[in-house]
Amino acid sequence: MNTLSKEEKDLILDFYFRCGSTEKINQARDMIASDPRAAELYTSLESSLKQLDSVKYEPCPDNLVELTIARLKLAASSEQARLESLLAEEQRKTHLENIQPATAKRGFWRNAAEVAAVAAVFLVVVLVYFPATFSMRQIAWRNKCSSNLASVGAGIAGYAHDHDGELPSVEMDPGSPWWKVGDQGTKNQSNTRHIWLLVKDGYVDLNDFICPGREDAQIPQFDQAAALNDFPSRQAISYSFKFTPNKTEKSKVDSKTVLLSDLNPVFENAFSNSDLWKQTDEFTKILISKQLLEMMSTNHLGKGQNVLFGDGNSGFKKTRTISGDDIFTVNGKTVYSGCEVPADNKDIFLAP
Repeated sequence: MNTLSKEEKDLILDFYFRCGSTEKINQARDMIASDPRAAELYTSLESSLKQLDSVKYEPCPDNLVELTIARLKLAASSEQARLESLLAEEQRKTHLENIQPATAKRGFWRNAAEVAAVAAVFLVVVLVYFPATFSMRQIAWRNKCSSNLASVGAGIAGYAHDHDGELPSVEMDPGSPWWKVGDQGTKNQSNTRHIWLLVKDGYVDLNDFICPGREDAQIPQFDQAAALNDFPSRQAISYSFKFTPNKTEKSKVDSKTVLLSDLNPVFENAFSNSDLWKQTDEFTKILISKQLLEMMSTNHLGKGQNVLFGDGNSGFKKTRTISGDDIFTVNGKTVYSGCEVPADNKDIFLAP
């Protein structure tokens, strides 16, 4: 019998902690119910914490003990004896704490430290079950994301070759909103309409606009891209594109220009409900704070963002300032209403 793939093991791990999208949780549940290998792996995880049911603890700041216990749940059976010894000691101390209430708090924290120390040993064993740890998956997602941008870059190059060196762009009236992602009306009211041309005209596959690091990403199903004027929804695109306000101002591809990056973090909350504008038709004004100026894209846990340059090169940057320019804001703008334009040709603004 073949063993489970890394992706399948990761799916079960995520299901175990009930993390990830509802779709993934349901997929893992179905796999455990139908695949004996998946059921066996999940059962082994369950058995590893059987003895933890008797552990008694009290709430503490930031759920320290709960989080530590959650990691202990992944202990392999080969370490079970050591775990049982730890639990026995925990039960003994709990008994003493009940007899001597005055020392309970001190005993609690001493035990928490011991649990944390042993957890470090057990976490090594996790690699036996899950070769692709969370950290390793983050690196893999980052690399896949960079590959996506490279594919988009190739599509932009193909488009530019066929359109006299111009970037993909559509006509936008002065002062038009750039944030209404998913609007299929006749007016161009989102910056994503520009790069939708790459999908619509067959230069880039829609899947390449999805960063694997985003849990809310959704690859939509539709018959023909040519029938749409924009990406179907905010969840269908994980990246922010260089804002080109007016097609009449021909925009050529500059090799050092930043064309695309992981989603702009400044407007993340504004797009948490991508369909909100359909009810209100308004953009909640955003005042730029120091915190917003320091945030990196949430696609990769706020640790940085992949960036695509005009020459087709892409890579992960731990800063949002490229060549002295903050790529996520308009120079001199501190309040945003959704209609801002770059200060000049050198001012890169990736929107939305």
